[in-house]
Amino acid sequence: MASKEHIVNESLQLFRKMGIRSVTMDYIAEQLRISKRTLYELFPKKEDLLTECLNKIKEMHHQKAQEILSTSEHIIETFILFMRYHINDMKQFHPMFYYDLRKYYPEIACPQTEYFHNQMLINMQKFIEEGKKQGIFRQDIHSEIAAKLLIEQFKIASNEDLFPYEKYSYAAVFEHISINFLRGMATVQAIETIEKYYQKHINL
Repeated sequence: MASKEHIVNESLQLFRKMGIRSVTMDYIAEQLRISKRTLYELFPKKEDLLTECLNKIKEMHHQKAQEILSTSEHIIETFILFMRYHINDMKQFHPMFYYDLRKYYPEIACPQTEYFHNQMLINMQKFIEEGKKQGIFRQDIHSEIAAKLLIEQFKIASNEDLFPYEKYSYAAVFEHISINFLRGMATVQAIETIEKYYQKHINL
């Protein structure tokens, strides 16, 4: 009998590859070669399985964050490594994954998104304040305003009217927002440091 963890891991790969709406519970059972009864005993609804998949993503992000924090040599490198990780992670998802999540599963997407944004707001304010202490960011930067503006830009990036996925990849929009956010706050002296680490990790 397939374990719950195995089903979550394999289902997440299917959702990543095909989007959410097109992957039915019957299709998952067929692909994993398990009975529909077994699948529904562990996950009575598709929403239950999807929630576990999103929790798995959150766990993977947390593990990667700890790795980046323990290995980066500079605060700017930390930011760029986080940026590069998220860009590469986005490339593993079919564009319809995010669209399906927002449109058809808002009751799941909204708490996940709210948690992500709340954590980002806290972390970005700390990051900006530390950058100001180190002379990397200008002293006139208001950390809370800057962090909130960044979050709002990421929300705009998922606007299908402005950035239809057929024309713009979410990863490319995310990168433009992130690196220009960093450059915009930097002191003259720090620009060279930003470019050094950006070029170092551009092909990761």
